[in-house]
Amino acid sequence: MELTLKHQDGSKKMRIALKIVIILLLLLWIPVGIDKLTSFDDFRNDMMKQPFSDQLASVLIYLLPPLEIFTAFALITEKYRKLGLLLSTALMTAFTAYIAAALLGAWEELPCGCGSVIDGMNWKQHFFFNLFFICLSIVGLYLWYKLRSGIAGSEAIEGGSAKRQIKNILNIKI
Repeated sequence: MELTLKHQDGSKKMRIALKIVIILLLLLWIPVGIDKLTSFDDFRNDMMKQPFSDQLASVLIYLLPPLEIFTAFALITEKYRKLGLLLSTALMTAFTAYIAAALLGAWEELPCGCGSVIDGMNWKQHFFFNLFFICLSIVGLYLWYKLRSGIAGSEAIEGGSAKRQIKNILNIKI
């Protein structure tokens, strides 16, 4: 019984931590995605000024805003949350690598097509901002996996089916 209560308390804390991570990621992806859509001409112009090919810029112009909005949708939806966390990690890693290359002097001048949320930052601030969100996304993935394995794992080892153990955990009156 005591192990069940400790497990339940730990799971509750992890669920709360995951919800906080999701909210913080949503505070990034929703405004950034919406800003790119509402200021699409500015976003397109900024992307065409980037130091990569016009063909790549043309693809990214139409790929990034829906991908950012989809990432937010996936984070909100329990069924797709893992995909949302993976997309968040991948997108932020790609953006951060791009900024790292800029900071290392790969290009002389680099316009930012990030949107109004991040527009006021210099490249160094932007780099650390992105690192923070990469870490958040990774922590979110860790918590997601931990909650998935912990719910059906630790109690089932003691005996009985995982389904029965989950039922027992949920029926405890405190």
